[in-house]
Amino acid sequence: MGCPGFTTGGTATFDGSTCVTTPPLTKGQTFTVTFPVAGNFKLVCLVHSNMTGVVHVLDLSLPLPHAQHFYDSLASEELNALLLDATEDLKHRHAANRKAVAAGLGEIVANGGGSQTASVMRFMEPTKVIHAGETVEWTNFDAVTRHTITFGVEPMNPVPPVNATPDPDGALHGIVNSGADNVHSGLIGTSPQDQVFLPITPLGVTRFRVTFPHTGMFPYKCALHDNLGMTGLVIVLP
Repeated sequence: MGCPGFTTGGTATFDGSTCVTTPPLTKGQTFTVTFPVAGNFKLVCLVHSNMTGVVHVLDLSLPLPHAQHFYDSLASEELNALLLDATEDLKHRHAANRKAVAAGLGEIVANGGGSQTASVMRFMEPTKVIHAGETVEWTNFDAVTRHTITFGVEPMNPVPPVNATPDPDGALHGIVNSGADNVHSGLIGTSPQDQVFLPITPLGVTRFRVTFPHTGMFPYKCALHDNLGMTGLVIVLP
């Protein structure tokens, strides 16, 4: 069902008869939902595709299957496993390429409550040292979450690229001559998963290249997730 607007104040009550949605939440912010009736209630993130979950609300007369520390411990184990996978993956993909950056890593995971994505909102090995005239390539390895590579002023609309054109292999390519240049990848990421009886989805743009003709220090960020620490730096030597 549609939601006419945000529920403000950080709290809400939900019984399944109406829609409850939060405003966009940043790191450290919380939102509390009270469930006055027993039942199974699905929740989704309206920003990140396939990020879903289920809240099972039992009658007060029934015991809970686990205490909260059980779920906290399970979440910590899953987080550590994801980060370990990312570390091992990077060793294989970038062992011999000093001019490559992983722009996000992720997995699609599933359990009895449904499927969701587990994403690392970081540029892996975000600082690159190159020589003037060389090119750095960013690749989004996340299965669902999109990112940007943004130099200079962040555009109002992050979807289309700015000062970037496609290479013959489909990757987008920009040139940064100075710190005053504005170069933006637009959203890069894979296309949605294909489904039976639906048309095949077009290829997504997963790679972005930037050539640096001159020396200098050039900071960049993901325009969507820089508030989570997704930033980097390219240092160009003579």
